[in-house]
Amino acid sequence: MPKRIMTPPPPDDEPRYLTVVHPYPLHANLELHGDRRTLALWLACCTGKPGVLLAMYHKPTSPGMVVVEVDRDFDKFDNLLGMHSWAKVLLNPTPEESDKSSKVFWCTYNSGRLVQKHGGSAIACNYRRSILIDQVGSA
Repeated sequence: MPKRIMTPPPPDDEPRYLTVVHPYPLHANLELHGDRRTLALWLACCTGKPGVLLAMYHKPTSPGMVVVEVDRDFDKFDNLLGMHSWAKVLLNPTPEESDKSSKVFWCTYNSGRLVQKHGGSAIACNYRRSILIDQVGSA
């Protein structure tokens, strides 16, 4: 039986992928629209720029980690990578939330196909234009 042809490398315009460890909100269920929206708003606050977040990938067996698809043309990855304390982003954090932080790293996967191949379920952020511009623009 012939060997399977290797998957071609991702194109130059492929978005960038980041891994968020311990994403906000605490104990989020990304199957629920409200938790997805809250996470997208939190990420928009961390980026400081609306329309950057393209998609999120979650694996139900790994609830403490989310892979985020970010526009390749985003120019402030230095601000996004690293640790983000929830107390600095949230207006009125609860005592439990004030001690928490999220960490953002480069993802080892360089394409959405690889993320999905390893069990990530895609969540499109099709509300990024309307909701995030209103929420981040007023902050």
